Amino acid sequence: MLANLHHAAKTTTKNIVTKHTIQYSNPNKEVLEVGAISWAAHINARGDKMVKELQSQQQSLAAQLQQQQANMNAALKAQQAQLQSEQSQQLARALEGKGMAPADAAKVAAEAQSTSLEERARAVQHFFPTALPVDDYMNRVEVALAGMGFTGDNTIAMSNLCRDESCMILEDKIESVFGACFSTHGLGAVLTCGSIGIKAGLSHSPVVGGKEQYVFFSFPHIAIDSANEIGKISRPNRPGSSSACGALCACLADFQKDGLEANCRVPGVHDAENPEYSILKQRLARQLRSEGCDPSKLDLVSITQAAERTITNDLEHLISQAVDTSKANYAVFTGVQVHNWAADLTNRSIPSLEFVTVGKSYSVINGQKAPIDIMKVPALAPRQLRLLGSVSEEQHPDNDAPAADTTVQEIPRGYLLRRVGGSAGTRYVQLPGSEPVKA
Repeated sequence: MLANLHHAAKTTTKNIVTKHTIQYSNPNKEVLEVGAISWAAHINARGDKMVKELQSQQQSLAAQLQQQQANMNAALKAQQAQLQSEQSQQLARALEGKGMAPADAAKVAAEAQSTSLEERARAVQHFFPTALPVDDYMNRVEVALAGMGFTGDNTIAMSNLCRDESCMILEDKIESVFGACFSTHGLGAVLTCGSIGIKAGLSHSPVVGGKEQYVFFSFPHIAIDSANEIGKISRPNRPGSSSACGALCACLADFQKDGLEANCRVPGVHDAENPEYSILKQRLARQLRSEGCDPSKLDLVSITQAAERTITNDLEHLISQAVDTSKANYAVFTGVQVHNWAADLTNRSIPSLEFVTVGKSYSVINGQKAPIDIMKVPALAPRQLRLLGSVSEEQHPDNDAPAADTTVQEIPRGYLLRRVGGSAGTRYVQLPGSEPVKA
């Protein structure tokens, strides 16, 4: 804007010089031209001064706006800090009222204060920007598919997850919508069933109007615990933390030790004693080599993302070999399953959360492929999400998660421990000779 104004001022000056020179053509032409040039210099000076004044005003306004924004941010942070402090104090008083020592009550309250559900979601989204809470994700998928004619009554779900028992949380959510899945699970979610295995599952599909309908779900997984430790997951009745995904952690170590080329094999060749792991590793190595990846720069997040791309490619190839689009419609949903569980499952004050990232999402109906934008499907209200989440957990009686007025819903601790840990349910079992563990 300022540059344009300066240019206009100079153009006006030029016109003034021309006008004076032409209009006053007479014996004193030389004097008049000098006068015009002097006038032009004066206009130029005024134009420069105006530009500088405008620049100064613009800088002053920008500084004022920046200061106002800083003041607003500071005030907001102060209000949030005051609210968190009040909530922490209320929790500490409540715990003291139940007989807990003041120091212990203060510690528990401080830990609870740092476990805001929304903050936890933002921490996960730092690494996986499209991550949605699992119930929110499944609601959007169900709504989008229902509008296209896919329901639990007329569709079979094909789930491809890691073999890790922690992945059963997502399996339960899928089955609460579509009934029992035909699973093709493998280490790291690697697909080893082949087209014959896919066809076996498809042959179980309902037939409506002469057509079968399938929905494919494929998700490798990763843990980012409540302390933001990547790859760490706490498991019932096991001290400390373990890894997720363990298979991808092993692949990462092998790639960084030996490089990609050493881990590439001819397709179809694998280790007879470790078939799934060797297939997973060589498929990842070939994918990363084709992408020009430097294995020294890999971390667990990036290799998990690479696994999602690799396994999605494999799934789409198998679908092309197994599905007859003249006889069936289908949909595909891929991404990454993220376990954001409590870093210490024995601490009842820290909620466990589950997320799913949005990868490829599309339908193929009557042979025509159409994208599905999950992020544009409206989310349910928190109350509706709580009701939806309870459906997949209703066979587990320990639904003890507090209600949350957010789309980020806690996985009920009792359900989680019972589903992953077995019949012991909400308590840890002390084995003979072991140290006591807080329930």
